[in-house]
Amino acid sequence: MSRPGQGVMLPGSGLGFPPQNVARVVVWEWLNEHSRWRPYTATVCHHIENVLKEDARGSVVLGQVDAQLVPYIIDLQSMHQFRQDTGTMRPVRRNFYDPSSAPGKGIVWEWENDGGAWTAYDMDICITIQNAYEKQHPWLDLSSLGFCYLIYFNSMSQMNR
Repeated sequence: MSRPGQGVMLPGSGLGFPPQNVARVVVWEWLNEHSRWRPYTATVCHHIENVLKEDARGSVVLGQVDAQLVPYIIDLQSMHQFRQDTGTMRPVRRNFYDPSSAPGKGIVWEWENDGGAWTAYDMDICITIQNAYEKQHPWLDLSSLGFCYLIYFNSMSQMNR
């Protein structure tokens, strides 16, 4: 349920960045149809950061690093993800996390869907799960975050209440 390797470690500087001389981890996220911010993979985050360094007003072709994201392009100027085959546009954001946080440590919690694919939880959920896990709680109830799931750490499973 937890996989390392999310985000990019960057020193902060300039407007829209963390305070100078404070390292932060950058995680790029997109807003889904349920108004939840979903993280891109570490590979995609690194790719976006590399393109951003070259041209902060350019576009990022996500299919260059992830075959599942072939139809998606991010316009860095408008901060939107565009799906070429449907025309769907979604906001994206560049979020900064403290190195001691779950994303700062490269920890992303995921759940396995009925088809066997792994899906990352939203970053705020990942942080909550990791905090409970580090405190050695036997389980976590996500209902306070608007979800009807219980997570059991001893079996690394999730139950829909």
